[in-house]
Amino acid sequence: MPIPLYSIKDLSQSLGNENALTIKQFDIHRGACYVFEGPMGSGKTTFLDILYSRRKPQRGEILFEEKDMYKYSNGSYHDQIAIAPQTFSPPWGTVRNYLVKTFKKYSHIKNVEKRLDEIGRKMSMTHLFDQKMKTLTPCELRWVVLGAQIGADSKVLFIDEVEQHLGKSDLKTLLTMLHRKINYDGVTLIASTQNKEILSRIASVTITLDNGRITSVRSSGKKRDRYKGNRGRR
Repeated sequence: MPIPLYSIKDLSQSLGNENALTIKQFDIHRGACYVFEGPMGSGKTTFLDILYSRRKPQRGEILFEEKDMYKYSNGSYHDQIAIAPQTFSPPWGTVRNYLVKTFKKYSHIKNVEKRLDEIGRKMSMTHLFDQKMKTLTPCELRWVVLGAQIGADSKVLFIDEVEQHLGKSDLKTLLTMLHRKINYDGVTLIASTQNKEILSRIASVTITLDNGRITSVRSSGKKRDRYKGNRGRR
């Protein structure tokens, strides 16, 4: 059996007096798309936030490539992941400056200008390069942030609420790019959505959260299974 990219055990997180997340055991494997779906307040963002923001949960163990995630240095861990969060405060400067600064954070990107040209062309956003980040519309800002994180070519890509601010055409373009990143580049995508049908054609595993608990896990092409605390292994 392949070694999981992430192995999560006895994870528990509360917000105030409310239980936000309880996961007994779950594994995430390489080169697959994991879609976390559920209603507002079900725990999707809390789960992604723990994994990508490294907010240490109140209880539990998270292994990343068989090592305690919190034993990695910030630089070492964040060099392997990219994040498109739900909320993003645009920095000062142009879109070009933001993209260049983002790409320079990753040690594996040797030619930043080449990466800039590639992502600008693939996402049809070169016309935005000279615009100020703070002047972008919500849709433009979301598209630029997605472009930066996809262009980072990281081992793991997190996208919180994939459909946020995107129209039908942009969403179609995004899903095509994500399909290639997963199936040709071996990127592991961990995404959340309130509409699982949007990601049905690229999802490897769909996980339903309700009140902070996994209620079901469904692998692509298979019938829905009730969650028993040890699912998610491929």
